[in-house]
Amino acid sequence: MRTLRGFDRRTGWLCAAILLAALIGLPPQRAHAAGELSISNPDGAALRALVIGIDDYQHVRKLKGAVADANDIVSSLRTMGVSDVVELTNAQADRASVLREISSLVERTKSNDLVFLSIAGHGTQEPERIKGSEPDGMENVFLLPEFATTPAGSVERILGSEFNHFIRQFELRGARVIFVADTCHGGGMVRDIDPRAAEMSFRQVPRYTLLVDELKPVSSSDDPKSELDLDHTAFIAAVDRHTKAPEVRIPGIDGLRGALSYAVARAVEGNADINHDGKVTLKELFSNVRQVVYQLSDQRQNIVTVSSPAQMPETEVAFELTRGVVLIQGTAARAASGQVATVASAEKQTPAPPAVTAKSQTAPTSAAATAPAAPSAALPPFRLTTPIRLAALDGKMSYFTSLKPQDASVQAVQPTDNPDLIWDPVSHDVIAWGDVVAYGVDVGGLTTVVNRTAAIRELKRMATQSPQLMRIWPDDRQQRSGQTVEVELSDVGSRAVLLFNVSGDGTIQMLYPVGSDAAMARSANLRLPLRVGEPFGAEQIVAVTSQQRMVDLETVLMQLNRRRASGQVIKSLERYLPADARIASIGFFSVP
Repeated sequence: MRTLRGFDRRTGWLCAAILLAALIGLPPQRAHAAGELSISNPDGAALRALVIGIDDYQHVRKLKGAVADANDIVSSLRTMGVSDVVELTNAQADRASVLREISSLVERTKSNDLVFLSIAGHGTQEPERIKGSEPDGMENVFLLPEFATTPAGSVERILGSEFNHFIRQFELRGARVIFVADTCHGGGMVRDIDPRAAEMSFRQVPRYTLLVDELKPVSSSDDPKSELDLDHTAFIAAVDRHTKAPEVRIPGIDGLRGALSYAVARAVEGNADINHDGKVTLKELFSNVRQVVYQLSDQRQNIVTVSSPAQMPETEVAFELTRGVVLIQGTAARAASGQVATVASAEKQTPAPPAVTAKSQTAPTSAAATAPAAPSAALPPFRLTTPIRLAALDGKMSYFTSLKPQDASVQAVQPTDNPDLIWDPVSHDVIAWGDVVAYGVDVGGLTTVVNRTAAIRELKRMATQSPQLMRIWPDDRQQRSGQTVEVELSDVGSRAVLLFNVSGDGTIQMLYPVGSDAAMARSANLRLPLRVGEPFGAEQIVAVTSQQRMVDLETVLMQLNRRRASGQVIKSLERYLPADARIASIGFFSVP
């Protein structure tokens, strides 16, 4: 039996059918040279876009990242060579302007054009206007900056059926459409938010009552009632109709963002070209965006993708990538991608108590005869110059004056000032973004939690650039003692697999391969069952796959096993990752 801190792996591993195509991106140490790659319409016609982002709502709660989302998508489209791009943000996105710009876009659209529509902002639901048009009787609604429940304010919204009306107009002109909705319409959540957490931002407004509704919709009963009534349109929504989409922290970016918009912008830049053939199919686009959002949101978001019945996602090309790609490697790539990590001098690592009981305490038997020893020189610890923002729940900053983390600096802030971590001086729990990441941590122990936070930030960045499809089952709820959690990797047949965990205190725990495990996956899917037990808190499951055995990296990970060495893992990944590596990094949370 193998124990992951409080998790037992059942002997053997299970295989299942392929769920989705695996996701291949650029290696973490590489970046596109600006202007060397462009996006094009596979049908040879134009690519046109209307992008909307709203933060500054006047009568409902303001958002924090929707305008940045719109700016990011617009920048990506223009950098990739799209010239017909219209952006509406905040006050620019009143109803009259939105209708005018989308109508103008319809008039400009020609046969075989590709039209990209994106909106980031608040959403909600209202009773359907056309009876029978929605399965639950509720219609999705997109709120505009001046929306209010007053007669005048009621006009400032766009109905989902109105977007369907315009999409049909694009289709009648022979165009294809990609519609991205980075908003949410339901009010539910699967995983509870710890009440001590800093306020989270969600793109959803509770349902309301309009005593007088002065909206005059442009849609009618003749328009498509749902996405399935359209012919050449692909939809990507942040969440389903019943849950809320949070604004998230993106590694290397200040403030909050929408995970979906960020993922779409990176997909447009080429990250979704899984097989590097220059053609991004709908399946590649959907899969890439889904995995990136899942990782960035710590499982709080599962996007919804829908394609028209006439479209075959496996073969339907969403867009093409043309011209050559020039790759920048090493530290130049980090600078090009906006990362600011630097290396500091090594400090002594304190071994943690044993955390893994494996079938064998040696390296995997299949590599025992050939695996070279890890480099004798110690790797310098990874260090971020961007500080970790740390707050005490009672607001006192004096607790942290003596903290000297190895992998990141600390900035003491108030619990209302967007902290990365909140420490409860009464219970000694540490909370991050709505979840308890570690229980019973005294002030001295905060150092390891800060180091881990810096490492997780970098792991997410790596996994966004080169995602490997991975899921944690059964769902994103807090997992309780005795429950079984399964880690599933898809499309890893004949690939080398390394799987490890970074626990809440930064302890590294090697999960696969251990002992007699096969280093190369024998089937398309690899499932690893784990049983939840104490101690409880955050677990970050990390998978690295490659077409060839990663002997150096595997050896280093085995040496770091059961040590609080999250920063050393980052440096090892930066040094030993092969060019074709795919990475997944997903957090889940356990409670007593």
